[in-house]
Amino acid sequence: MSARTILNSRLHGGFTLAEILIVVLILAILAMIVVPKWGDAADEARESALATDLQTARRQIQLYTAEHNDRRPEFNEGGAVDTPNFIARMTGRTDTSGKLNPSGQCGPYLTEWPANPYLSGDRARQIHFHPNPSPPRHGLTGWYYSLTTGILYANSTTGAILFDPVELVIPPGPPG
Repeated sequence: MSARTILNSRLHGGFTLAEILIVVLILAILAMIVVPKWGDAADEARESALATDLQTARRQIQLYTAEHNDRRPEFNEGGAVDTPNFIARMTGRTDTSGKLNPSGQCGPYLTEWPANPYLSGDRARQIHFHPNPSPPRHGLTGWYYSLTTGILYANSTTGAILFDPVELVIPPGPPG
């Protein structure tokens, strides 16, 4: 082969295997650096959403309690525990006794009950009510609410997330 033939084949022949391998290696190294940072950003966004939702829900529970003469939203107008209507009291209107009333003067405190971003499906919005003052270690519901303390906690598939940006203490029960 003449020098001219070699030069022409180099100009029109494309890349060598070694050149392609070097480019692939560089891309792989870049991917190893960049991809984990995207994962961290997604985790940080979930944590931020959870912190905001938890803080907002706790503050709105506190506001509900203040507007209902120190009666928390898990109690009905008669003072009995009524957890099935907890979310309805937070997202609907009530009178000052806590009775659900579309023309009531109190509420709504939330436009909708937040979903825990660490869970999916219906259970992300569900609340586990229990008298235990500290959250259990299960991920069956998105939220845990202590009937003893009136504190809402986030829950996940790895157990209770003790991620409490602001712990609001709410009175322990209905007015007596």
